[in-house]
Amino acid sequence: MTVLIVGGDYVTSFKHFVSTQHGARVEHWSGRKKGFTKRSFPNETKLVVLVCDYVSHSLANSVKEKANRNGIPLVFCHRSINELKHKLLNKQESDIKGCCSSFCKARDSMRRFH
Repeated sequence: MTVLIVGGDYVTSFKHFVSTQHGARVEHWSGRKKGFTKRSFPNETKLVVLVCDYVSHSLANSVKEKANRNGIPLVFCHRSINELKHKLLNKQESDIKGCCSSFCKARDSMRRFH
């Protein structure tokens, strides 16, 4: 199992948390170069964490589209490790467009964490 972290400059705490809690291999894309929008996900990717503070809109949209196309859960968070812990442990889900699940219960086909 591989967890892909996209964005962020200092993600050591994210890597440590994911590897110890979930026993997964972690790959990090900084998102600072143009070529990241064209990269494909690693073969065994089971989760994508998008650190919103450090990515461009085009990279965020590209990652979101690829994750939805492949059926991979997507977690949006800021630079806080506590926010990531809360989202992964409590699994607060939202639908494809990112609104709260209480507002959009009709879309159950493909869900992601938000």
